[in-house]
Amino acid sequence: MKYFLLLLFFSATTTTTTFFAQTLTKRLVVDMETRKIIPDARVIFEDQIYYSNDEGNVLLPSNAKDFEISLSGYVTQIINNFQPIIALKPAYSDIVEVKIINIDVKKIFKDVIKHYDDIYYDKSAMYDVTYSQRTFEDNEMRQLMIADGKFWSRNGEYNFKDGSKSNYDKFVQLQIDDLRYLKKVDYLFKGRAKTSIAPHDNIGNMFLSYHLSRIFGFMNSKDAVVRGRLLYENSEEQEIYFRIKLTTNSEYSGKIIFNKKDKAITYLEHNFLQSNSALQNVEDENGVKFLYQAGDGNFIYDFYKVGSKYVPARISVKSDGFKYITSSKDYIVSA
Repeated sequence: MKYFLLLLFFSATTTTTTFFAQTLTKRLVVDMETRKIIPDARVIFEDQIYYSNDEGNVLLPSNAKDFEISLSGYVTQIINNFQPIIALKPAYSDIVEVKIINIDVKKIFKDVIKHYDDIYYDKSAMYDVTYSQRTFEDNEMRQLMIADGKFWSRNGEYNFKDGSKSNYDKFVQLQIDDLRYLKKVDYLFKGRAKTSIAPHDNIGNMFLSYHLSRIFGFMNSKDAVVRGRLLYENSEEQEIYFRIKLTTNSEYSGKIIFNKKDKAITYLEHNFLQSNSALQNVEDENGVKFLYQAGDGNFIYDFYKVGSKYVPARISVKSDGFKYITSSKDYIVSA
């Protein structure tokens, strides 16, 4: 099975998807009420995925019509004809009276994890992707890469057994076919805080199953304070805000789009705030000791339905303010 997948990892491994098979024309996506530009709006046209960029522009085939455009917080629309400007209607404007409704978000995560194979595509699949990677050190760009390639997954899930043995190629493989741009400058700080970062994370971040389990683990942490609130609801979906506060001064919050009929999380946005957590004493592979300070960042997982199963459209990881403190200098890494 083959789909187009948009991966946007702005960290160790990262991606985006662009298509060049046809003549493309630019459409501008804006808010219907404020006329402000809207980035990251998703367009599905003929089983291909497109997203509006930071300027609100999305490049679509000139003949594109009858396509779906959607974004969390806005009403999903079907565009039947050529429109140079696409105005999305805010979903929340339909709410006459604001009510605070608490949701058992922990139960939602638990049930989705339990029935993951029934909800998401669980067979071997090959995806056409574009990888986009960007990293900074002390506010200076150290690496920028844009490449087209392939992403293969054995069953759409992270395998902890193989991952613990570093046998990643048994369940996931990446291939670069066309390196479109590469800029690489050596990092000033040569060590890495290996002991402070879970060995699974770099590969695990590519999988929604891994991240759902990670968030559920935070929810089950001792003395964790978990909140879930309904932001918006229609006949098909709920938009739900969640917040997890830990005694380590770390906080994890975000929102999900939950399909009520399919019992599926179709969109997950997760913000992590760890810059107030305690410093960690670590040492690199050469035995050089330093302090490591976790940073802040954001994860996004966006899925859409094909047949009876959900497949990934976009994966994004951004991070900022990870600090390495040595006796002579502090280094701040963002991605």
